[in-house]
Amino acid sequence: MLIAAVLLIGVATAVAFVAMRNRSPEQAAAPTVAVPDATTAAALQANEALAARALVPEAVGQPLQVYPAGALHVVGQERFAVGLVDPESGPIEAGTVDLLFFKLVETTGTLTETLAAPFLPYGIREAHAEDHDEDAGEITGIYVARPRFDAPGNWGVVARVTMPDGSMRAGQRAFAVEAENLLPGPGDAAISSQTLTASEPEEIAKICTADPVDNMHALSLDEAVENGKPTVVLFATPALCASRTCGPSLEATQELQRRYGKDANFIHVEIYPGADPERPAAAVAEWDLPSEPWLFLIDSEGKVVERFEGGIGLTELDPAVRALIR
Repeated sequence: MLIAAVLLIGVATAVAFVAMRNRSPEQAAAPTVAVPDATTAAALQANEALAARALVPEAVGQPLQVYPAGALHVVGQERFAVGLVDPESGPIEAGTVDLLFFKLVETTGTLTETLAAPFLPYGIREAHAEDHDEDAGEITGIYVARPRFDAPGNWGVVARVTMPDGSMRAGQRAFAVEAENLLPGPGDAAISSQTLTASEPEEIAKICTADPVDNMHALSLDEAVENGKPTVVLFATPALCASRTCGPSLEATQELQRRYGKDANFIHVEIYPGADPERPAAAVAEWDLPSEPWLFLIDSEGKVVERFEGGIGLTELDPAVRALIR
């Protein structure tokens, strides 16, 4: 079974947090917050807001829950997306968000970047959905930034939120950064996987869990990367999606196909053809996918231009696809 795209990672070590602000030599040293040993989940939960309180001392209310929308983070500049939830009132999808990244080395956490993170809706929505089900805790989009990770290991992020009423909220999350991985990234050659194809709805239904089925199964991925056109390929399983974002991601990709289908190949690779969660498609292993969904933009020469893990939408994808087909 694939790892869920929303991966909650904790740092099971004792750490201290150092906030590296711009200070003159006359100013006091950066504050340090000691975090007791967090070898148990309960201890980690009890101390999960210390970095947030150090970096956003004016924050009010309970610490926000910060949910990374991806399972993979690698050294270099990476797309980093999070969902934010107030434990009392539900998803936070209004206000201005900055993401503050810090690197954990032994017992010290050092702030490396502070980046604005705009809200990007899932699927074909152009903005926050006013009719979403807040009672069910439904998240309709993510906050996205592109930090640069200069070393592998344990990292953390603090979400600083300025609410519409001017109040401040904050939350934090620890995560891991890998030195490298086998999954194709920007500049790498796309893997020429032979994927299942079908053209008629009744045949597509045998290899696609979407209902109704989509029409992005006519061309195999290996043929697409060699036919001289750019390719947009989505790995997703709408009916069996652990992250619950495959459906909206498929909707966005279908809309992009309607807009740009004459200029690029559009392919949906069903992760579980036959709707069998114990038998993923061969391409999933060939691409070394740790989660779902994933979308890759591939240029006309068969090189990966960009990759997106987790939920995606038109607001983020449309400009990227337009740049791909220029």
